Amino acid sequence: MVGVASYVDVNIFVYWLGNHPLFGETAYKWIKKIENAPRGEYTTSSLTLYETLIIIAGLTGKSLRDKRLVEEVIDSMTHLKGLLIRPLKPEDLIQAVELMKEYDIDYEDSIHLAAALRKGAKEIVSNDKDFDKTKLKRTF
Repeated sequence: MVGVASYVDVNIFVYWLGNHPLFGETAYKWIKKIENAPRGEYTTSSLTLYETLIIIAGLTGKSLRDKRLVEEVIDSMTHLKGLLIRPLKPEDLIQAVELMKEYDIDYEDSIHLAAALRKGAKEIVSNDKDFDKTKLKRTF
């Protein structure tokens, strides 16, 4: 496992799984990098998996009662060799409130930022420009 992982934001998975017309190809290239990376070179939180499920269900008109959809999304994300999906901790949720104030970003982004910082990430893979306000280097 590597020392400092890059944090992967929700939009990468949504663009990839949803085959986004504008960002799908870029997201797919990131997914290939993650697939070929050493275990743990990339990290994300369990919140990312849940948010991806919610968004993909909405985009496809499906429900989280659709076991096939849930299995496909979970399987797709959990089988990426270089990605570790880590649980959120209560302190992430608390720190996120402070990060909202410090960086003037919404709570959702602040939770991801808190999780990334806790894991020592220096970079976030995202096209969300709100992360440009933070101390993480954003790449997309």
